[in-house]
Amino acid sequence: MEALTPKGATQALRPKLMLGGALVLSVLIGFAACGWGGATAVDAQLHDFITRRLPTAAPSAKDVVIIDIDEPSLAQIGPWPWPRSVLADMIKNLRKGGAAVQAWDLYLPEAAPGDEALNAVMAQPQNATHLSDVVLGQVLIADPQVHSPPQVGHLRATEGFPELCPVALPIMGHFGVADSLPAARAGHLSATPDVDGGLRSLPAVLCQGESRYPQLTLVAAQALYPDQAWQLTPGNSLFGPSQWLHRGPLRFALDAQSRIVVPYSRPHHQWTAISALKLLDGTVDPQRLQGKVVVVGATALGLVDTASTPYHPNAPGVSVHAEVMSAALGARWTVVPPVGWNYVILLTTLLGLTMLTCQRMVKRRTVMVVGAGLLLLLPLGLALLGRSVGSLGHMLPVVAPTLGLASLAMLLAALHMDAQRRRTTQLTHHLESFLPRHLAQEIARQAPSDESLGRKGAGAILAVRVSGLQRWSAGVGSLRALALVHAITSLAETHARREGGLLEHVQGDTLLLSWSTKPIEPQETTPGMAEQDTVRSAVQAARGLLTEMSQLLMANDTETSPLGVRMAVDHGDFLLAVAGSRTSRRSLILGTAVDS
Repeated sequence: MEALTPKGATQALRPKLMLGGALVLSVLIGFAACGWGGATAVDAQLHDFITRRLPTAAPSAKDVVIIDIDEPSLAQIGPWPWPRSVLADMIKNLRKGGAAVQAWDLYLPEAAPGDEALNAVMAQPQNATHLSDVVLGQVLIADPQVHSPPQVGHLRATEGFPELCPVALPIMGHFGVADSLPAARAGHLSATPDVDGGLRSLPAVLCQGESRYPQLTLVAAQALYPDQAWQLTPGNSLFGPSQWLHRGPLRFALDAQSRIVVPYSRPHHQWTAISALKLLDGTVDPQRLQGKVVVVGATALGLVDTASTPYHPNAPGVSVHAEVMSAALGARWTVVPPVGWNYVILLTTLLGLTMLTCQRMVKRRTVMVVGAGLLLLLPLGLALLGRSVGSLGHMLPVVAPTLGLASLAMLLAALHMDAQRRRTTQLTHHLESFLPRHLAQEIARQAPSDESLGRKGAGAILAVRVSGLQRWSAGVGSLRALALVHAITSLAETHARREGGLLEHVQGDTLLLSWSTKPIEPQETTPGMAEQDTVRSAVQAARGLLTEMSQLLMANDTETSPLGVRMAVDHGDFLLAVAGSRTSRRSLILGTAVDS
């Protein structure tokens, strides 16, 4: 076995190194895209689209019930804010119906008449820990762009809550709870939409100094299981969540920034909702409230409590809290990877290796293009699969791995073009040893392969010989001789093309025209029909050519040098080729049809 020279070994290793470098570069591009805000924004829009296409969650016994402050309630009872006595009656009626916990998606930052009676109702103990089952809302303002933020009421902190404070989020202002309601428990209603306006996550807890202000649904979970303690457990490091926050049988999925990703599962109109007006007039079936977690909020447009969700650009904010609480009760969450880069690197590497393997094994260009397109769609397909399988939906990155794979596909295309160029250049160099430079380049660009310079054919050959041409050319001027040769050649080529043939060879006073046998159609029962067609075309061309060429020759011959034309037609195999050295070469047409 012949050993490779250092140069040969380097050339053999070069393609593998370039393919490996392309794969590494594509993985780095996917990794860099993980930190690009544009990729995150597009992923969010894609998952909103997936959410709308997934089947909505079916109602269950663990679903929350929404007490709806709707337009009919405002029309009957009066504009908001309602008297404190009305709110006290709503609390009493919910307790009579057997509601387990009441989470109020509204805040009462200022004192008002009737607070003493309302406070007495909320202070009534509903469990052994003497804690109220009513949780009010409070808003903490942490946006530095808000000028002169209000500070109304007092914030109510929650004791014993885990350390889940986001970094660098100072509290600038607030709408707390009125001092006239000391018995009220409160959870924050603060939410910051994404850049596109969509509300997709809520901070689990906001902090100010040593004080902790959990989200409304977390405080409701604490009221539902007052004798339990909060526990934090790690989540899945690859697919998410970052960690789980437990309270008894309830658990909340948190991302890497300690936010609750809202697990949207249904449009607002599909939630079980009871009008506040019906609650107050006592016409509600107690079975609809027995043991339920109740979220009280407004859907009336005049109260402007809306949020942009995947289902609607102006959905009632109360439905967001209903989604979070229902997910905790039914263990149905949508989670995001703690860090996206590990999933992106793993997926880009695996799919990139698959793409390289396909390129090596598949030779057909169409199949390669289709296969690459399918691989580029695979991250989106995995995202769909991750959201639709099981009760735990995974919001997997799509844009970053797709960009990595797309860059790999473009690099492979560039490497393929470069290799094609190198092979063409090398073949051109070899062909130039016996062909003109322009002909060598043309052959190399059209068919850069290891095949010979001959083209096999089968069909009819028309041989045309102009007798006396050499003697006649010697007796006339060179320009006149050239003009006649050109006229003869043009006539032959015209008649050949008119009948579907080609002028293949011109040598001295002889011209050879060919008609290739056409493939046999399935309906043809006689294989000889194709052969007959080519011979018939050759004979037809010979008749027309004989007439015109005879006239041309008669107009140019002389008494001492007469001109004539002879023609013959035969059928069989033939070979068109080029032979000769670099300095002496000629075209050839060989075969039985020519020799006979």
